[in-house]
Amino acid sequence: MTQDSRQINGSDTPEQVTTKTSVARSWLDAPELSTRKPDYILRVSSHIPQASPAVQDVFIPAFRRLNEMSGGAIGVHAVWGGALHSEREGIEALLNNCTDLCPVYSAWDARMFPAAQALSLPFMFSSAEAATHVSELLYRQYFSQDFEAQGILMGRIVATGEYNLFSRSPIACLEDLQGLRVACSEGLEARIFQALGAEAIGCSTPEAKKRFATADVQAVSISDSAAFTVGLYHDAAFRTQANLVSVNLEYGLSPHFFGGLPESLRPLLNRWLRGLAQAGAQLFYGLAGAHARMAFSQAGIQSLSLDAQESSRWANQVAPVETELRNELASAGYPVDAMLRDVRQAAAETASLTSDELMTMALTQPFLNLLPPPLDSLSAQQFN
Repeated sequence: MTQDSRQINGSDTPEQVTTKTSVARSWLDAPELSTRKPDYILRVSSHIPQASPAVQDVFIPAFRRLNEMSGGAIGVHAVWGGALHSEREGIEALLNNCTDLCPVYSAWDARMFPAAQALSLPFMFSSAEAATHVSELLYRQYFSQDFEAQGILMGRIVATGEYNLFSRSPIACLEDLQGLRVACSEGLEARIFQALGAEAIGCSTPEAKKRFATADVQAVSISDSAAFTVGLYHDAAFRTQANLVSVNLEYGLSPHFFGGLPESLRPLLNRWLRGLAQAGAQLFYGLAGAHARMAFSQAGIQSLSLDAQESSRWANQVAPVETELRNELASAGYPVDAMLRDVRQAAAETASLTSDELMTMALTQPFLNLLPPPLDSLSAQQFN
């Protein structure tokens, strides 16, 4: 799917992204915390560095907004940089009541979250904000069973912007990828790079940074904003914009915390989570990504892009990945034909909306079917 100039794309300047994100930026321009002692504390944990724009420009302002929305009833205690638990221990931390909101990325475990892999198929969405909207729209119908089978709830789904290849040597054509060790997400992204002829090394972002710094891998597939946040770009000389891959980065929500809230606050928390998801897509992967590209240029990184003929070669090479995924999901009992039909239809409809319209919808028409009653008809017994 081609990118729509009404939404954020991977070539926008910071000024262009700023003009597209007035609603998200206004929502995050929240008042200072209430002086009231909160009745409930939402514990948030992540491997993301505290200095990251995701923390400073999205999460922390959003925490103030939650406090304001709840009249001071809900406060937040956050732990960053993996200080509470490692990036891959989020589910255990939620189940053990160590935290209330943390990463449980489907890109880290394709066996645990097979259906969500379909959301990373190439050329599916027009932008990160569009992918976020569609993923949350269809979560209950197609993706919830895999997450809730782990005993956790869905906090928010954020789709990344397009992933680019950061490398020490240029990657300008398919031949440059042959046999190259590429650090990437596990699951579908790894299969895409294998189809392209690379040796895919599935790992998290912190793991990829270490592997690239020690030359254990020759390239890393990652979003611009994340490459800047963890400093991975300091070891790169080239950035190749292939626009093949984006992934979903889900934050699980503790059933203990959600179940402990009075029913009057549960819809409010849901509204906040839907705003957080859309704001994160727009301002971290969008605005922070645009600022990151300026930093890459200043650092002397050469940006490459594929011409139409080369892009077509890459697209043809990865086409069988969808067929294989369809067959596997169908064999496992997933309604894959209906799922991909509905995802693509929703993606086409969403592509015509502006970034500001998508943020407005998240705030004024929040999806009500990601969390249990009274927000939807899911049996509350499942989460007791």
